[in-house]
Amino acid sequence: MAIIYSYPKVTSPLATDVLVLTDTTLTAGKRKNKTKSLSMSDLATYVASSTSAITGSGTLNTIPLFTPSGVKLGDSIITQAASGQGVTVTGQLDVTQDFNVTGSTELFSSLSVQGASTFSNVSFQGVVFDGGGNPGTAGQVLSSTGAGGDTEWVDSSAAITKLIPYFQLATPGGSATYTQSNNIVDFDWSGGSGTYEYILPSATAIPYRKIRFVNNSTITASDKIHITAPGTETIDGGSFYEINKAYNGCAVWSDGTQWIVIQAKA
Repeated sequence: MAIIYSYPKVTSPLATDVLVLTDTTLTAGKRKNKTKSLSMSDLATYVASSTSAITGSGTLNTIPLFTPSGVKLGDSIITQAASGQGVTVTGQLDVTQDFNVTGSTELFSSLSVQGASTFSNVSFQGVVFDGGGNPGTAGQVLSSTGAGGDTEWVDSSAAITKLIPYFQLATPGGSATYTQSNNIVDFDWSGGSGTYEYILPSATAIPYRKIRFVNNSTITASDKIHITAPGTETIDGGSFYEINKAYNGCAVWSDGTQWIVIQAKA
């Protein structure tokens, strides 16, 4: 057996430094006790190959993440499918650079984004499939089917614009101020003859907004609806625009300071 002492103790050995070892194997009941040498670089290679030189534990199919110590591994919030074809992120996913998906026929089976204010850029470099797995054809648009949030490619002529109306009951001598966000108002008259005042929101508060007004057959020549500008604002230079016959209507637009009638039925 070789016993070797060194002073002072080496705290930063070189790769070429040599360690002295004693063989402890047995042969026919006897120890060989041979003295051997081992370089630090060979020892490092042996440790790395036999123990991987990193400790820690993790969950199957979970992508590892270094713990605060920097030398141990633990679980991250990302798990990979057993088949290796997808990953799941449990928690917040922040993408600070490009997010590229290559060769995928389905990008997300379900994607929920909560609390996000904006996406700066989204670029599709390949085919975009709808909910039925169809790639669409030139000129088509992606539209919701309304069935569970599914989508489908449709001809652009099928992308119909729908205006959800605000229904307003007009009465003689009555008045109301329009505060809703709908961009179309449908009037229905109730009661005898008279004038009903409907006050527009401020043109300066909502510049460039367009609002349409329509009415049914309950409004006759003796029933008048005054679409009125608020305060000192004007509509077509006056204080109000009048609707006074069945199946009439108009559209008004704010230029930021006043209301302008941009369309009216004769």
